[in-house]
Amino acid sequence: MVFLGIDVGGTNIDVVVMDEKFRNIGTFPTKQYISKFYELLEMLIQKYKPKAIGVGAAMWFRKNKPLNAPNLPEIIQVENIVLDIPIFWDNDANCFALHSSIANKAENLIGITIGTGIGCGVVMNREVIRGEGLAGEIGHTFVGGRKKCVCGGYGHLECYFSGWSLKNTEKLIKSGEIYNVRGFDLLCKAIANAVMLLDPQIISIGGRIGGKLDKNKLESSIYTYLMPQFNPKVKIIDDPLAVAKGACYLAILSSQSQ
Repeated sequence: MVFLGIDVGGTNIDVVVMDEKFRNIGTFPTKQYISKFYELLEMLIQKYKPKAIGVGAAMWFRKNKPLNAPNLPEIIQVENIVLDIPIFWDNDANCFALHSSIANKAENLIGITIGTGIGCGVVMNREVIRGEGLAGEIGHTFVGGRKKCVCGGYGHLECYFSGWSLKNTEKLIKSGEIYNVRGFDLLCKAIANAVMLLDPQIISIGGRIGGKLDKNKLESSIYTYLMPQFNPKVKIIDDPLAVAKGACYLAILSSQSQ
């Protein structure tokens, strides 16, 4: 039985197929392909004939309707069936958290993606927590100042620590200077606050930037702001396909529940 998982990120659209195991079947530049997303989808359906498709997109959803997509060139209009194949949608960070919880066999987990922007998915008792749809938007929490965010707000975490707000992130990571920028401390404070609210077993961090961060430096900085009774494990997921894999799990679990 074949399932497809698609990650629609700010930079790339990654696609994996899952039959007996995951296989990467393509990476497509978001700017070039987002306007013809359904053409791409139809081509994939005709080639792989999946039972269902999961899409993890950098969009905010409420009742399966997209509200905003600050880090995408445009919002994709949601279709739930294409060529008679069911399509299941969710925020990309929720898919990342779902994959992380299954891979780590964790009941309670916070999954944070740091790439173009910052996303956060929450898994409690093995269930993704969505609230009214927008739960977990840690990247758009107010941390101070008047820097303008891509979402239109001001002083958000992404303004200080994200792919769009930092320059030369690869050089910053390689040199270690990324741990000295103000945004890194703000990130660790925000994560610590989330831990105090949710008390997870694991903090899973991935994405183009997050997956390259040093686990020990992150853990040490986060623990600076935690009460001693909290002791989550920090795990770095250096897997660019983690969201797409989580989208596959979304398709599988959603198909089973129908």
